[in-house]
Amino acid sequence: MKSNNSRKITYILTKKYLLLFLITFVAAILFFLEHFTENPISVADIQIGKIFNEKKPSVGYIAPDFKLRNLKGNYESLSSYRGEVVVLNFWATWCVPCRVEMPSFEKLFRRYRSEGVTVLAITLDKNSEERIKSFVDEYGLSFPILLDDKSEVERLYPSMTIPFTYVIDREGRVVARVDGAKNWESNETFEAIDYLLKKP
Repeated sequence: MKSNNSRKITYILTKKYLLLFLITFVAAILFFLEHFTENPISVADIQIGKIFNEKKPSVGYIAPDFKLRNLKGNYESLSSYRGEVVVLNFWATWCVPCRVEMPSFEKLFRRYRSEGVTVLAITLDKNSEERIKSFVDEYGLSFPILLDDKSEVERLYPSMTIPFTYVIDREGRVVARVDGAKNWESNETFEAIDYLLKKP
């Protein structure tokens, strides 16, 4: 009799926890989808009030330089893109929002690469080059993917969220920081990129 009662209680608790998990999971998906439809940047977001000459990963400051290896084994530095607008994204293959966001980066890059815009995607994956290459092939990514094996750049640009993205102007200054996955192919984003390209 006691055994039947304990089974019944266990069954009821399992159902309750399963229901709680499902509700939490659905809420998280809805929260993510709601925020993914947000525009990451607009012209108003990138009009900086104060500018500073120190190197710091904050709006108004000069973006800290780094040098990382790409998937072809060559080294690339942020400073080699001076004179271009850089969308600097931090991501990982295991990050579901990153997977959702990547196609919009590819569309942004293809639209503006001939005008002086690049997307630099720094992966936070460690020791998983084959998985990264497979991810890049699966999504047909053509912009540079950089490997931060020793977490050097991750320490330069710390964050509590993933993905996160910095927009850097032609002078190498941070003009926006975006946390979470966003839709990078919105009209507002295109207007902001156009503004940065025309800015003297």
